[in-house]
Amino acid sequence: MLVTPVRRAIVDFTDLVVHDGVTYSSRPDRPQALAPAQLGPEVFRVSCTYSSLNELTQSELPEVTEHSAGFIPARSPVYELKGWPRACRLAAQHDGSWFVYLATVDTGDASRVKECALDLVRSTEAARS
Repeated sequence: MLVTPVRRAIVDFTDLVVHDGVTYSSRPDRPQALAPAQLGPEVFRVSCTYSSLNELTQSELPEVTEHSAGFIPARSPVYELKGWPRACRLAAQHDGSWFVYLATVDTGDASRVKECALDLVRSTEAARS
């Protein structure tokens, strides 16, 4: 009898969330002190937490899908951040802290933060035009 070896994988996830096909990233070592007044409306609820799924299955997982997250617990709300277009920044809470998620763009070499997530003046002007 031939036994097929089992492949196990423990993945080190980044702190991310996906919305409208855009990946938003945060730095887990930099929680933000956000007041409720800084949050806009709820945008969506997380459908799957990949770090938890990986811990349970110890299997390599498929690509992150719409409304999935690295660490935000499933069913947790993700909010707009007042003063920022939703396409540029979002906010959510996990592990007792608030985190700001910046929209990223994947290039052939790396992932980088979208310009609108860094510069409020430019993102506001772009939203007006």
